[in-house]
Amino acid sequence: MVEQTASLAHGQIDVLILQALVRKLIAKGVLTPDDVRAMLLEAAMNLDLVGSALTPEAAGIIVQEDLAPAFLGAT
Repeated sequence: MVEQTASLAHGQIDVLILQALVRKLIAKGVLTPDDVRAMLLEAAMNLDLVGSALTPEAAGIIVQEDLAPAFLGAT
């Protein structure tokens, strides 16, 4: 049954659930947008897109342009 769940929406259901969870926690005041940006930056710093860790500047750009809008909406 776990295998069937993982294939829903081509594996993107977990992303949608995570985004909804983050938005709900912001709405309830548990997280702030700055908290979310900090967590996203920490995660982005560990991405290996080019064969090595990203620079802080590159990670910041990824957060600003791709990740933050996905979790916080257009701001």
